[in-house]
Amino acid sequence: MVVYGGDDVSALVLDIGAYSVRAGYAGDDAPKSVFATAYGYRDDSTEENGQTTTKRSVWVGDHGPALWKPRQEVGSPFREGILEDFTYIPNIIQHAFNETLRCEPADHPVLVTEPAWNTPANRERMAEILFEEFKVPAFYIANSGVLTSFASGKGTALVVDAGSHWTSVVPVVDGFVLRKGIQRSALSALKHLSATQVLQKRREPVQLISYQLIASKMPVPIDAPPQVVLREDRRSTTTDSWGVWSNSKEIEEWLTAVGGVYDVSYANQSNVPRPGKLYEFPTGFATTFHTERFLPGECFFSQQAFGNAPNLPPTLPALLHSSIASCEPDLKAQLLQNVVLTGGSSLLMGFAERLNNELNNMWPGKIKLTAAGTQIERQYSSWIGGSILASLGTFHQLWISRAEYQEHGKSLISQRCK
Repeated sequence: MVVYGGDDVSALVLDIGAYSVRAGYAGDDAPKSVFATAYGYRDDSTEENGQTTTKRSVWVGDHGPALWKPRQEVGSPFREGILEDFTYIPNIIQHAFNETLRCEPADHPVLVTEPAWNTPANRERMAEILFEEFKVPAFYIANSGVLTSFASGKGTALVVDAGSHWTSVVPVVDGFVLRKGIQRSALSALKHLSATQVLQKRREPVQLISYQLIASKMPVPIDAPPQVVLREDRRSTTTDSWGVWSNSKEIEEWLTAVGGVYDVSYANQSNVPRPGKLYEFPTGFATTFHTERFLPGECFFSQQAFGNAPNLPPTLPALLHSSIASCEPDLKAQLLQNVVLTGGSSLLMGFAERLNNELNNMWPGKIKLTAAGTQIERQYSSWIGGSILASLGTFHQLWISRAEYQEHGKSLISQRCK
């Protein structure tokens, strides 16, 4: 076994999420590279000697969907919270390491994060890409729930991850995931759908138009219709997929700015005054949002706000109850004393306070909730945990070396990365 130890190791940590990619050096407090996971692509045809050749251009990072291009489509390697399409993962890795960090992966061991519900085939494919295409000297893949608990200084924790697309509850005991206690739900996607409906069901629906499609705009009073001139030269070559991606980005920015979560249950809010928040959209249209700005965040905690809507995913309290019920009785008290909150959606104003209230309603006097105070710690907790883990001297013996991989093959990954 090759042991990577001491100051000789300058490991890289790679955290590919459904919303963003985080990359950096082990031992650092935060990732140096953060960019959108979504990629842009376009097929261009050329004709030569009577033959038509099609070439696909692919753009990631700052050159990806964030930068408008004619006929640019937008894709994602994720489907329902799991990495499904590895076609352009090498492009993402190259951008993260070679182009952003300006380092050569062949010179560094690489630790990669994975969700608790990742498949063995996915783990092996990631190892294959890094060993065979990027020639890394050593590799390890670690569970994001475990890494989040490490980032909070805990070996045992009940990790609540309210991500951009999925929400999950993962019990971790002594650094290992209790798989029978894993719960996940499409609550984060419901949050996005609810936010879309809030904007579109107004008396005058809000126009969601990217600033990249706007030629000019005039200042207008609050609540006045926008006075905007669009870039007609771009409209005809803007694809539907880029439009959907752009609108989604605008909605998330609006929700980040004005969204919130009630501190107590939805049923008790009817007579409670709430301050409004003013928001200006890229078109120049500005308006104040009142109680409706709390609806998207409410989907995590209550189904009452959505009336009789069918097929609603289970709420976060329901996920927590199911997770704890699936664990051994002698572990429940320890898990409830070590609840860790993470994920971008958890940054909604009042989210942590509401979760704490809901938990104490279910298990009075038994709850201790940890929620990092800074945005970086909350959003990038799994990367930070990976940074801590890969920099520990005691971890270096766990690396799977390139020589071991070549000798034993892909099956070694599941044997060694528990």
